[in-house]
Amino acid sequence: MDGASRRQLARSLSTVENRSAGWREILAKSFAADGKALIVGVTGPPGGGKSTLIDALAAHWSGLGHQVAIIAIDPASPFSGGAVLGDRVRMRRSEDLDSVFIRSMSARGHAGGLNEAAFDLCTVLGGFGVTRILLETVGVGQNEVEVAFVADCTLVLSVPGLGDSVQAAKAGLMEVGDIYVVNKGDLAGASAVARDISNMLALVFAGVPGRNVGPADTSMLAAVPGPTRQRLGERYGDPSKPGGAWHPPVLTTTATDDKAVAAVVEAIEDCAGWMDESGQRALRNLDRVGIHLRNILQQRLLERMLAGAGSRLPFDELVKAIAERRIDPYGAADRLLDDANPD
Repeated sequence: MDGASRRQLARSLSTVENRSAGWREILAKSFAADGKALIVGVTGPPGGGKSTLIDALAAHWSGLGHQVAIIAIDPASPFSGGAVLGDRVRMRRSEDLDSVFIRSMSARGHAGGLNEAAFDLCTVLGGFGVTRILLETVGVGQNEVEVAFVADCTLVLSVPGLGDSVQAAKAGLMEVGDIYVVNKGDLAGASAVARDISNMLALVFAGVPGRNVGPADTSMLAAVPGPTRQRLGERYGDPSKPGGAWHPPVLTTTATDDKAVAAVVEAIEDCAGWMDESGQRALRNLDRVGIHLRNILQQRLLERMLAGAGSRLPFDELVKAIAERRIDPYGAADRLLDDANPD
């Protein structure tokens, strides 16, 4: 990507993110031209080395001829709304590559760690010919699972010393990861973390054959409870259908080890191939579009409702009434809805 194209892309992203004049036109044009970039979400705890691994993955993909973009989302101050946006300082391998574009953005208080505009920015990047998008979350504990509903393929990072597999299960990460990566594999305890995750996944996928775990023993499939098979099948495929089911692999890596990074890239590409072969990528895209549309509708309806009710029943007055215990929050919501939609 030449300098002029990078500048145009940067301006387009800023316009869309800030909802400046012309943002709808840019988004519509990008949506029509979207080249179906593979979106890879990377989530995990703060300090897990997400930025460093993403930097290595981007550099590797660049070497394979891909146009790569990194969206690094940083936590925002609850008071000022600002953010440090400092992930770029850890991305030394890819920041100067012409085929890698790095964009930092604030979560702007969004609880799940993903700014709503992240959906739109991925669309713009795809419209500019980007083929691989790496989406880094802020690492916000149990809300990390949200990235799985934005990305095509989700990497869940763990590192030694930050808790056992039970914590990952509590966070719901054992049900959304497509690939599990134990980063900082040169530290003591890395193999134990990988073993814990593998054991937990073995419980989750017990008896469900997968195309990437060796010969499938379909005789055990009848022992898997129906609800479990349905839940796993919705995300990881049906073993009886084309493409089979996907079993999330557990990899131990070090971001400075080129061979280990190459193994992670190979796993991502294998997952992408499975998604295309099984039809899961299209299904996940349907879910993603549905979630995005619901979020847009919620925001638009709220804005219109408050704008329509403002002259007759000021929002601030209702807030004060709730604080003074003159009305409960649900009663206040009912009054706003009734006022905004009179019969």
